[in-house]
Order: sequence, then C-alpha cells, then structure tokens
Amino acid sequence: MQEKRTSYHHTDLAEALIRETDMLLAEGKLDDITLQELGKRLGVAPSAPYRHFASKNLLFCAVATRACGHFRDLLHAVRIQVGLPPEVRLQQMVMTYFSFALENPDRYRLLFREPLVGENQTPALAESRARSFEELLLMLAECQNAGVIRQDDREQQALFVWSTMHGMSSLLVDKHLRLGETQDNCIAFLCESILRGLAVSTLP
Repeated sequence: MQEKRTSYHHTDLAEALIRETDMLLAEGKLDDITLQELGKRLGVAPSAPYRHFASKNLLFCAVATRACGHFRDLLHAVRIQVGLPPEVRLQQMVMTYFSFALENPDRYRLLFREPLVGENQTPALAESRARSFEELLLMLAECQNAGVIRQDDREQQALFVWSTMHGMSSLLVDKHLRLGETQDNCIAFLCESILRGLAVSTLP
C-alpha cells in the first residue's frame, strides 16, 4: 500500500482528497466517506480537509464534477463516431449510460442524488451536468436532421430519453429491481423501445 504523506501543498491536498474519495467510490464505500476518515487515510491533521472543503457535500460536488466530466466524455465519444448512422449512435449512447451506471454505482449515485451533493450544487457541477445532457440533445439533433426521429420539441425528447435511462438505472443500481440473467435483454429491449418511441411513424 502506498505510504501516505504527512504534509501537502495547499492544492495538492485538495487533489488528494478528491482522488481518495473517488477511489473509495470505486470500491463501493460511499457510506464510509467522512472528511475525518479521509484525513486519517492521507496522514494529515483531522482539521486539514476542512481548509479545502467546508463540508462533505462540497467535497462530493468536486468529485461529482470530475466524474460527470468523464461521463460526458464517454457520451461525446459515442456521438462523434465516424461511419455509423445517427440512430445507431443514439442507441449506443443509451447503452453507454446504462454501462456507466452499472459499472460505477457509487459514482452514479453521487452524480444524481441531491442529498449527497447538497441542495446548492456548485456552479462547476451544474455546468458539468448540463454538458452531459447537451450531448444527448446534440445526438437527437443529428437524428432529426437525418429524418430518423420525429421533429418534436428536442428538449422534451431529451427529457423522455434521460428520465427513462435514469429511472431504470436507479432501480438497478439500488437493487430495487433484480433481473438476474435477464438484465442485459431487458436493457436492450428498453433501448429499442426508446428508439421506437422517437421514430418517425410509418402509419398513414
């Protein structure tokens, strides 16, 4: 195990706190995180973390901002793929959302649970969340321009897709829905249903 330092430059400790928190999230230890425990793990005085983050909520905002940036990068990478029709990329974007949630359950909780980051999220987190949502809006715009989904209000379409993905992901992450071996098939069905719900009708 890496030996912890006993002193940090001001900005170094802030970065160390964010990294240590993210590592604990990856280990599924969200409920164990406190500023005091982080200070102990990093080998600094119990009061030191508070010089950077006045509360755990503010630390969580910083960690969530970084995680959301990574999440947005994943969505962006799907959207800008070359050689794939927009409807295929939209379906892949939906699958990417589910994959992120299921592979990073505590990071996902941190991104979308207001009690964890506090009611007054930081401007940086608000912007990071908006940029993630913007990737979906841009993807839907491409689909509309290609004529593969209806020319409805794009914001409403995005809310439909986002809320559907969020609802299913939250149920799975919190284990309110246990699908076992059928989980992948159910997610694939949901992806197809989203596309059908947006598709241009072939009816007269």
